[in-house]
Amino acid sequence: MEMDQKGFQIGRRDFMKTTTLASMAAAIPGVSLPEQGQDAGIAFRKSPDGTKRNLLFLSDNPAEHEQLVQSIKSIKAFDFTVIPIKINYQKLQEIPNSILGKDGDVLFICLPRIGISSGSIVDYMGDVDIPVILFPPNFDLIMLDADVVARFRAKGTTALLANSEAHAIELVKIAAAPRILEGKKALVFGRPYDSSSVPAHNLNEDYVYKRTGVRIRYQPIEELKPLLEGVDEASARKEMERWKKEAVKVVEPSDKSFLECCRMYVLLRSIIDKEGLSAVSMDCLNFSFSPNPILPLPCLAFTRLRDEGFGAVCEADVCGLLSSMLLQEISRKASYFCNVSSVNTQKSSTVLRHCVAPTRLLGREAPPLPFNLRDYHGMGRGVTPEVEFPVGVEVTMGGFSKDLRNILLWPGRIQPGIKDTDRPSFANATGDLKKMRMFCSNRAEVKIKDVDRFLQNIAGIHYTMVAGNYTNALRDAMLRMDVSIIGPPDSAAPEI
Repeated sequence: MEMDQKGFQIGRRDFMKTTTLASMAAAIPGVSLPEQGQDAGIAFRKSPDGTKRNLLFLSDNPAEHEQLVQSIKSIKAFDFTVIPIKINYQKLQEIPNSILGKDGDVLFICLPRIGISSGSIVDYMGDVDIPVILFPPNFDLIMLDADVVARFRAKGTTALLANSEAHAIELVKIAAAPRILEGKKALVFGRPYDSSSVPAHNLNEDYVYKRTGVRIRYQPIEELKPLLEGVDEASARKEMERWKKEAVKVVEPSDKSFLECCRMYVLLRSIIDKEGLSAVSMDCLNFSFSPNPILPLPCLAFTRLRDEGFGAVCEADVCGLLSSMLLQEISRKASYFCNVSSVNTQKSSTVLRHCVAPTRLLGREAPPLPFNLRDYHGMGRGVTPEVEFPVGVEVTMGGFSKDLRNILLWPGRIQPGIKDTDRPSFANATGDLKKMRMFCSNRAEVKIKDVDRFLQNIAGIHYTMVAGNYTNALRDAMLRMDVSIIGPPDSAAPEI
């Protein structure tokens, strides 16, 4: 709005935005007007199936970029149809008319050599729910292009800035690919986004889907109990004997606890298979320390599920669930879902603990890690594999921020550590309290770089650790998801 001595007037720019865009943006695939009060950062349109992609190529002189267009068409991984669209950047209000009725999966913008307002072009584009690539006319003067990219990102659009023609081709490949978790489904048993230990009240189903492509469904945890009663005992007993055969030693668990925990695995695996899930979680801390738990503890079931390639995380932690799904998908290995228990700035190391650790940390084709079978914190219930982590193995630790806009990714290397998992919870305790153990069954000590920076950027109570280094794959995946990476400048793991 503009105000002069004659009163309020609608400026030309506001008029064009409210008339031209309002009448046309809804009909432009990939472009929509923002709803009033809509949160920025959640624009998303599902990638098409198959390899066919439409790329809208915006330029004031498309013929000038014919070689670049041919390079895009020659990308082997996809079958690109490049739709050249000539834009008069001096008349930005005509952009909606120029792209009306043209269906696009990727938007490629070549800005002009003459100056325009970076804010104007983004405003006239409306809300864009397909990836955008900005191609500067002069790679020595990228200021305007960088600002346009930043403005698109602020509105929730995945926007990428090219730094050469070859780089532009690589970005087109990234933009054309589905996001790494797109289309995956997860089921959480508990209250929606209200975990007893890790609530996520700032998240909801729509936000999570639009940020990650994952559909999360909740189901009351109480509904598991009657389902457990219908589990075939022979199947549960077969699973129990399998665990006993694979373990180095069964330390505390009774057959009764063992069988109940194996029932939980059989049930959860059947639900995963029936519903086509990639991951499952439950609000287990809601009942783990209760004198009368409503369900068998899921630790043993979660270990097996992770070893089989599924995300299976504790405590209904949504950010942890997504972190585990991501790193398992990237590495194709089982993950260690854990707490950052302590950070030693003098030794430049961190201690990761939890009661659920995979035996197939090194991959399904590698030998499993040796493990003993323990009860849960010395309480005479549950079964938890206590694994022997391999010293010297390079690892990647990661965790999404609470708003899913950033991810902490830190390289490390497993180093020798003390065995303190039998430390009692209470000094001079008697009776059953004497048997309780302070720490979780698993402990991994990891050497890291930039330990002070790691300490100040811990993303939450849970982290995910996988064996190996996946710097390039994670960089590309996070570019596609419009997630910023926080990590040390050097992505190589330190030596021990």
